[in-house]
Amino acid sequence: MSRRAAEVGIVIQGALVCIAAAFAVLAAGCGSGGGGGAGNENNNTGGVNVATRSSANLGQYLVSSDGRTLYYFGLDLPGTGGQAPVSNCTGSCVPLWPIFHVDAPVVASGLNAADFGEFLRSDGVKQTTYKGWPLYFYAGDARAGDTHGDNFEVWYVIKDPFYSVVAMTKTGGPALYLADPAGRTLYVDSRDTVGSAPTCAGACLNNWPAFAAGNGPTPTGIDPSKLTTFTRPDGITQSAFDGHPLYYFVHDVAPGDINGRGGLQGAFDLFNPSTL
Repeated sequence: MSRRAAEVGIVIQGALVCIAAAFAVLAAGCGSGGGGGAGNENNNTGGVNVATRSSANLGQYLVSSDGRTLYYFGLDLPGTGGQAPVSNCTGSCVPLWPIFHVDAPVVASGLNAADFGEFLRSDGVKQTTYKGWPLYFYAGDARAGDTHGDNFEVWYVIKDPFYSVVAMTKTGGPALYLADPAGRTLYVDSRDTVGSAPTCAGACLNNWPAFAAGNGPTPTGIDPSKLTTFTRPDGITQSAFDGHPLYYFVHDVAPGDINGRGGLQGAFDLFNPSTL
C-alpha cells in the first residue's frame, strides 16, 4: 500500500478488507519480541505507562511503558465538544492496529494526565484516548520506538506537543482533509486569491469563522512551513495553508461534520493539502 496521503482515496476502501492478510505477513516478520504484539496494555502496575520518545525527523511522540509508539486514526472521531469518541478500527482492523488501554494512565513528567481518558467502544472493549482521540499501536512496529505506522494511509503518531492541525478522512468521502486538533473541519474559499485579503469578511464571518492555528507541529506529509498565520485587514488573526486562508463552518457542531461543503454558492469546500 502507498504511504502517500494523495493516494488515500484509492486505498482506504479496501484497507480494512485486506488487514487480516497483511497482519499475517507482519506477524511472521515481527516475531514474538520487541513490542509488536496485538494485545491491549491493560495492566497498570503503578509505574509510568505513558511516556515520550523523540527522533530527529518526528520530534517528541507518545509511547507506552514498553516503548511502543501510539497512533491516531484519521477515520476516527475524537471525543470533544461533548461528543463521545468513535473508533472506526474494528473487526479485522484491530490485529494490525491493536487498541491501547490502561485503566488509569500514569504519565511521564511533561505530560498532562487530564489529556487522557477512556471510552467503551462499540465492540465492548475499553480504549484510552489522548485529547479525545482513540489510541492504537501498530503491529508492524517490532521494536521500542519504531514508527513504521506513521503516515501509513491516515494513521499518524501522537506528537507532543499535539498537532496544530490534523489530517482526517471519511469512508466514501474526501480522501484527506484538514481539521483542527479537536476534529473540527477546516475549509477554504475558492474566491480567495493567494497574497490578497480574504474575500470572506464582515457578516460572512458569522457563518465562516476564521481559523487560527496554535504552535503545534503538523502530521507527517503535511509541510509545516506551509501553515502560516497572518493578521487580516479587519484585525482578526487567521491561518492559511500554502497561502489559502482557512475557515470553520458555524453549523459543523461535532467532530467530523462536513456540512459546509459547497456553501455560499459552492465557494467553500474542504481543504486537501495533498492536492498542492
